[in-house]
Amino acid sequence: MKKNIAVFMTLLVCMLTLSASAQQKLKMELGYNVGTPLGSFKNDFISKTSYRGGYGEISYAFNPKFSLGLHSGFQSYYQKYDRQVYKLQGNETVSAVVSNTMEIVPVMLRGTFSPLGASATAKVQPYVSAAAGVSLINYGQYLGEFGGTEASGPFSAQAGAGIKIPFGNQYNQTAFKIGATYNFTNYKRNDISNLNTVGFNAGVVFALK
Repeated sequence: MKKNIAVFMTLLVCMLTLSASAQQKLKMELGYNVGTPLGSFKNDFISKTSYRGGYGEISYAFNPKFSLGLHSGFQSYYQKYDRQVYKLQGNETVSAVVSNTMEIVPVMLRGTFSPLGASATAKVQPYVSAAAGVSLINYGQYLGEFGGTEASGPFSAQAGAGIKIPFGNQYNQTAFKIGATYNFTNYKRNDISNLNTVGFNAGVVFALK
């Protein structure tokens, strides 16, 4: 977990460094995210919602309606199961408490479209977004003292939608943003066939000048 948090913080520092020479139309977004597992991830590994998540993005606004940015984040999933008897290789069995962890750090290019972005009077601006890249995955499973962790970096994609509430009348001024995302990661291990999650997020967008 500490390793992936360090990766996320390093990426965030890189974003801030790039913004040091930024001019108008460059924005930063910082926010909090809640992640809910879906599919085999939920059914066979972790069923609990994760409240340990956050994200950051540096984007460039090509016009009031469309922006493209470097997006990253961090989501940590954890669940401990009651003691059961498990079958190991060689017909051996062990009675153990199972602990599962999944830490996800996406690194993506994300495009965002705001159909009312050019309006100076729209108090609420809907948006849709799409992203693609990779996710740094840290998988962990322990059956008592047995088990370990494994790192990988599979392909990931994301689709999102929500609303933006500007604090001013200009499209590049500070705004509050709330939305949801559907996240797909091409990850397979044991009974997990792809990491599918839904994220609910809230953050602040502000211009870097």
